[in-house]
Amino acid sequence: MTERPYFVILGAMRTGSNLLERTLDGLDDTACYGEAFNPAFVGGPKKKDLLGWTAVERDADPLGFLAALRAAEPGKIAGFRIFDRHDRSVMAHALADSDCARIVLARDPLDSY
Repeated sequence: MTERPYFVILGAMRTGSNLLERTLDGLDDTACYGEAFNPAFVGGPKKKDLLGWTAVERDADPLGFLAALRAAEPGKIAGFRIFDRHDRSVMAHALADSDCARIVLARDPLDSY
């Protein structure tokens, strides 16, 4: 059985990932979970848990946590942002997973000046 589809926003600082996430989260059929795999926190800088999972629990079972994200809101496509220093195993899984849509954001450093 194929699992529910999901998406990841692959980006870096100053690429517009926050704006894109907020926009996608405003749609009726999507649920965005922030930086779900950030090593410093789970979901957002002031959150202690996400869907009942702490950062320690997430780090012990990242693919289990990913499955929980995908199943959390029936009828919605789950997504999250992932950056270069986030969980590499989840990034590799998402890049290889045919059920995962990948949104790649990039920014020319010269545009920052």
